[in-house]
Amino acid sequence: MTKSSLFACFLLSPIFFGSSLLAQDIPDIEELMTAEELRATGVDGLSNAEKRALNAWLQRFRDGEISAAIEEAVAEAPVSTDTGARVIRTEPEDVYPPPRESQEILSRIAGEFNGWEGRTRFTLENGQVWEQRRSSRWKVSLQSPEVRLYQNFLGAWEMEVVAEDRAIGVRRIR
Repeated sequence: MTKSSLFACFLLSPIFFGSSLLAQDIPDIEELMTAEELRATGVDGLSNAEKRALNAWLQRFRDGEISAAIEEAVAEAPVSTDTGARVIRTEPEDVYPPPRESQEILSRIAGEFNGWEGRTRFTLENGQVWEQRRSSRWKVSLQSPEVRLYQNFLGAWEMEVVAEDRAIGVRRIR
């Protein structure tokens, strides 16, 4: 099996097996929104059952976007004159929708930085405070490292320690 055939199988797998393979690390609505946004939208007032239902709907919506993009790429793929089969492009940007226009924040962590562990909070020199939203650990000792905050393709925020090329999922606290 060639590399392009393997890649095509990978891209088509969500159509046959569901897109949960691509969506395993999708954060809940509470991780995507700040405390202020949760209050403003009323999500903070929902019961646990209502939040679970909302997160399930959001998951189905995201799965549909990914599956629809894959199905569209397959439908638009040219037909090979040799075999009559569809030729699937292997560039990932042909399969996934273009990224949303997102914000990017460049700043520095205020003072000494020792990495992250669990729910670490990061105070930036610009006054913003962000909290780790994924449970992982990374030990390092840096003084006021430059960080870049950006939204991933799902809209969740990531913080990259620029000099170390390491990133972690975060949510804004203030």
